[in-house]
Amino acid sequence: MKKIVILILSFGLLFSCKNDDDAIESTNLVGKWQLVEQLLDPGDGSGTFQPIDSELTLEFFDNGTIISTNGSLCNIFTQSGGTSSGTFSLMENTINIECSDNIIPISFERIGVGLVLNFPCIEACAQKYRKIL
Repeated sequence: MKKIVILILSFGLLFSCKNDDDAIESTNLVGKWQLVEQLLDPGDGSGTFQPIDSELTLEFFDNGTIISTNGSLCNIFTQSGGTSSGTFSLMENTINIECSDNIIPISFERIGVGLVLNFPCIEACAQKYRKIL
């Protein structure tokens, strides 16, 4: 009888635990990020990330929206001026930026303490960000 009670309590504890993985990831992503590196590729796949001096920042909000300031994600080759906005999904690791009449999908991944945005380009093009707030 004692084994049955322990078994029932164990199952109760196991299934009563709440999965907070999304909340943890969202908390880690929410905040302000600054562009610190840009992938430079000569067209042969041998590109590497290079440090960049940029004021472009991204701010992720709890409600699933994102805003860029001091630069737009609509054109990654222009680092100054402008803004852009859109939404992000932690489930799909994507950002959807509203650019003119188009929505541009950008995939992202967390690497260590950084954030890498992978843009839909013919050649590899990506940006690295670090969290500032």
